[in-house]
Amino acid sequence: MSKKWYYVLAILLAACSWIGNVWYYEANQLGRTVFLEHHVETREGGGREFDLYYVEDKQADKRLSSIRFEGYPGQIVTPYPQYAEYQRQYLGKMMVNLNAPEEKGSGEKLAEPVLIREVTALYSDGSSEQVNVGEIYVWPGVYHQEEQDPISWTSGGSSSDHSGYDAAVVKRPVQLTAFSSKLLDIAEEGDLRIYADISSQIPGTSYRSQPSEAHIELRGEPINEIQLPLNMNKGDSIRISHQFDMPSLESMQVYQLLLKTTFMEKSGRQRHGETVIPYHPRPTDQELSKFVRDSRRAP
Repeated sequence: MSKKWYYVLAILLAACSWIGNVWYYEANQLGRTVFLEHHVETREGGGREFDLYYVEDKQADKRLSSIRFEGYPGQIVTPYPQYAEYQRQYLGKMMVNLNAPEEKGSGEKLAEPVLIREVTALYSDGSSEQVNVGEIYVWPGVYHQEEQDPISWTSGGSSSDHSGYDAAVVKRPVQLTAFSSKLLDIAEEGDLRIYADISSQIPGTSYRSQPSEAHIELRGEPINEIQLPLNMNKGDSIRISHQFDMPSLESMQVYQLLLKTTFMEKSGRQRHGETVIPYHPRPTDQELSKFVRDSRRAP
């Protein structure tokens, strides 16, 4: 074979390699901003925050600037566009606080939460669009209460393995009547374990808050196995712990439960405690790449 054909063959191989690289690059680009699927409970105002996560190409022509929830003029949105960096994409998030609408009240409103599935995405080029973010349940705000709460939440902690706990002590006798959340289905399906450890005061000792742990140990019983109502006396304690066991196929979903613990006082008045149970994604490169491929195939 003459040198001329060697040169032609080399050029063809280089061209094929270049075309292959371009194809591979394009095949691993989203081409748009894509939000993760969220399953979140939050509450208006009161400093209650939650995060909305999204994925963007590093070389995107336009970027997400902010988001807007309709009906919440006092909302505060703080962007973190490069929350986590990957080879070709960024995992970003928007930290959101939905301040309550302009209305006053006293005591806790017991209305059902507002369900939000879409938000307005605002982009760097001035454009906007409605995007689906999953399901966001927004409970009404809690305003000032006339009497001191009979339950004092004393400590809490979380760890990087998606576990955590909250602990409280009883200040006057109450009856524990219910555990509830709009998203408890995930616990019934086995992807989240929630335990409650309810202990009576030991004579001659005082309640001590528990330090956070590298791994939060599940203690007590699953909440769905606890016989309710349950009487609790002054000095008794309750520790609610949780552990997510999410399959890898769902590692790109976001969860935040507001587990409501309901107590009844002797007067018949109900009181509520809330435990935030979050699952924030920490995808591997392989999981993010699969998310990109699946998103490209989605309509």
